[in-house]
Order: sequence, then C-alpha cells, then structure tokens
Amino acid sequence: MRSVSSHFSIMISVFVLLFSFQFTNLIKSIVNDYATKIVNDYAIVVVSSTELKEEELKKQIPEIESLSEISSKKILDRLKNDMSSKNLALLQVALPKFYSLKLESIPNKKRVEAIKQKLLSITSISRIETFAKTHEKMFKMLQLLQTMVYIFAFFVAFVAILLIFKQIRIWTYEHHRRMSIMTLFGASFFMKSAMLYRMTLVDSLFSSIVVCALYTVAPKMNVVQTFAAELDIVIPPFDLLVEGGTLIGASILFSLFAVTIVARKIGRV
Repeated sequence: MRSVSSHFSIMISVFVLLFSFQFTNLIKSIVNDYATKIVNDYAIVVVSSTELKEEELKKQIPEIESLSEISSKKILDRLKNDMSSKNLALLQVALPKFYSLKLESIPNKKRVEAIKQKLLSITSISRIETFAKTHEKMFKMLQLLQTMVYIFAFFVAFVAILLIFKQIRIWTYEHHRRMSIMTLFGASFFMKSAMLYRMTLVDSLFSSIVVCALYTVAPKMNVVQTFAAELDIVIPPFDLLVEGGTLIGASILFSLFAVTIVARKIGRV
C-alpha cells in the first residue's frame, strides 16, 4: 500500500505539471484565435463625400489591411416604391459614400482615437464609427483570463515540482543501503540509480499518456463543444505527434534531471 501511494504521488504531480503546461498552451491558442477573429470581424465605418483610395489612406495609416465600399443599393431599393425615379437618382448622387476599413491588428483605445483623428483630418470624410468599445472590452477580459491562468499554472507547477523532488528524495533514502553496497563493489552512479530512474520514468510516462488522452478526448465531448459554441471560441484539436511528443519528451527529460539532481546531492551527504 505504501509503495502504491508513493507511485501515486509522482504520477499525480507529473500529471498536474503537464496538465498545467498544456492548459496554458490551450488558453494561448484560444486567445490568439479570438484575436484573429476580432481582427477579421472588426471594421471602422467611414462616411465620405468623395471616393477614397486605399493607397492614399495607407500613407497616413500604415496598419490598414483593406478598404472596401459599402453598397447603398439596399437603402435605395427600399425607397424605390416611395420616390420617383428622378428623385431617386438625385438621392443616389447626393448620398455620401460608405466604406468599411479593416486593420491588420487590434488597436488599443489610444491608437483607435489617433486613427480616427487622422481620418477626420481628410476634408471629404464627415463621419467615423469605430465600434471599438465592445471588442476591446471582450479582448481585455480574455487577456486578463490568460494572465490569471498563467499565474495559477505557475504556482501549481511549482508545488508539483517540489512534490516530485520530495518523493524521489524519499525513494533515494529507502534504497540508500542498497546503493551504498553497490558503491563498495565499484558500481557507477547510473547503475546505482537505475531503479530510481526506472520507477520515475514509468510513473512519468503513465501520467503523460493520461494527459495526452484527456486533451485528445475532451475537445470532442458534446458538453465542451456546446460550451465553446456559446462563448464563440474555438478549442484547437490536440496534436498527438507534436504536442503529445512534447509532453512525453518533457516528462522523460524532467524525470532524468530530477533523479540525477536528488541522487547526486544525497550521494554527497
């Protein structure tokens, strides 16, 4: 029973460590995807009495991605039955031109105001609507969530690492007599520590496989997909080859490092 609990201590600690690491990557991907979505959806509406050229505007505002004219056809079609063709033609000439201006990235409040002032300095432009407040508020909330997750994951990972080192230290003391006898017969450090390496590696590999399985299955669950759809976010699929390989490789390297550090330190005592 004691042996099982000691293995469980390593497995749960490695699980928490890898889960926290992957969760921060997941949150980062979600925030980046949402930022891209905001950039694609966000547009500044510009009202101008004359035609605007994208090339000319980019000279003053380099971060402009595109400039497209918003057709007034729908408005005129609604008035077709209420106005004569002559008045409709006059209205079409008198109507200002509406443009949708997209940016390369999400500007902050200060930059939006600077862009607005530059646009208003053009004499033909009479009105600008930025619609920035709602998008900026939501994006800042996601960034705050990302920061909080990073901080929480750091403390959780720190505690998990301490528990892993503590358990390896306990195992080292448990096998200290056997290691001392092997030292008398001239055994190398790695030969003396082989059992510690084996136990830690097996527990770490098991935990990393469980984490990989969890992140592979969870995004496909209906409850997770429904929750993501309600928040209008996209949960990226888990890449078993890249992300799974990274988690397994990290667990192996960390296990080797932890055992080496603890065993050498105790061996000098």
